[in-house]
Amino acid sequence: MINLVVLGGTGDVYMLAALLQAFKETHQRDAQLVVRQRYACVADLFPGANYVVGDAAIDEAERSPAMQRDYDNVIADGRNFYAHPSFFRTNVRIDNLTTKQDVSQADMYKVLLRIPWGVPLALPKLPDVPTQRGKVVVVPDARSWPNLHHEFWPRLCSRLGADGWSVTNNNASGWSLQQLLQNCAEAEWVIGPQCGVMSILVTGRFPCRKTLASSNIDNAPAIYPFSTHTFPYAYVTKYSNQDYDVEEFKIVGGREDELVDLIARGQNALRLWPHNPDPVVSINVPLTPGDFLDRLAVLTVKRERFDPPRRAAIEREYQRHNELYVRLRAHMTPEADALVNDLADLHRRNFDLLEHMVPEALGGGGMTPEDHVEAVRNNKARVELKQAIDAALHAPYSETKSYFREG
Repeated sequence: MINLVVLGGTGDVYMLAALLQAFKETHQRDAQLVVRQRYACVADLFPGANYVVGDAAIDEAERSPAMQRDYDNVIADGRNFYAHPSFFRTNVRIDNLTTKQDVSQADMYKVLLRIPWGVPLALPKLPDVPTQRGKVVVVPDARSWPNLHHEFWPRLCSRLGADGWSVTNNNASGWSLQQLLQNCAEAEWVIGPQCGVMSILVTGRFPCRKTLASSNIDNAPAIYPFSTHTFPYAYVTKYSNQDYDVEEFKIVGGREDELVDLIARGQNALRLWPHNPDPVVSINVPLTPGDFLDRLAVLTVKRERFDPPRRAAIEREYQRHNELYVRLRAHMTPEADALVNDLADLHRRNFDLLEHMVPEALGGGGMTPEDHVEAVRNNKARVELKQAIDAALHAPYSETKSYFREG
């Protein structure tokens, strides 16, 4: 019997329990988890994940740098194997890799456990409770993410209550972790920062809608040395490498009321279809800088002009694009910067035209022939700006139109 000693918090116990069967099958050996008593309820979500409680063994490992440095940590019968990056035999903490764009905590644990990359996480057995419509659970504090905006959460709770939601703030609930998971299972909506509990709700496919609201840690190593970017580390993909139907927001100082309004009025992004807890499907495709920055410009203008519910509907897409733009900044030139500004201004002008043009095409009326000509000219200018950006940044190809010809 191999003892997989689980260090860390809620999300770590969940991850090891979800990978335990794959570990047994890969190594052809029996194994059990060693978990803290307060996290036993997480292991209980997986009926086939046998475990024992071992607070003393975990305390010894977590508090002893010498043990973490010197313990051989081999996978062998009758031995403790510490499934934690502190015990990974290298001069670089492997958990630093999870801050990279395409590496998740699931990837890290598969490396630690020496199991294949393609192994999926086992799904838990969720509490069999009916959904209570109108119930929202708010989880302000997390072990894995700093709460830098304590005033934000009471404001959010007050606003949700005023809007008719039945709100419970976990900080005041007195719930155990088991009771918290039970209440989240029956809630219609759960809101919290990037943390183990929210990762369990997302990856475990709890039926509730989920909203992540994480304090801004951009370029703040003294506050959070593990990562200097709120995104992408606050994305749900950084836990299991899969994406889900989840809102993701950054709490920024001085803009707490704006975010409260965005979350409350958006009600999970003005849904076009019912919430589905299964992983979502999106396609990663190669884009030229012009196409990418054109889409970012569209989202930027929509974000400026939309009312809060509609803005909430595009906020996650905007944040994903904006994070990629941060990476693209290393390649930008003054010429490209000026072209991007021109592209955003063009979209602002066309936004107003299309607000009238589309209803008129559907029978609403109200535009002059000159307005139509201007809208077409703006679209031509849009293509030319994208082509100019692609040329400035040495793109492999660019957009071509049949109806915009030279001369």
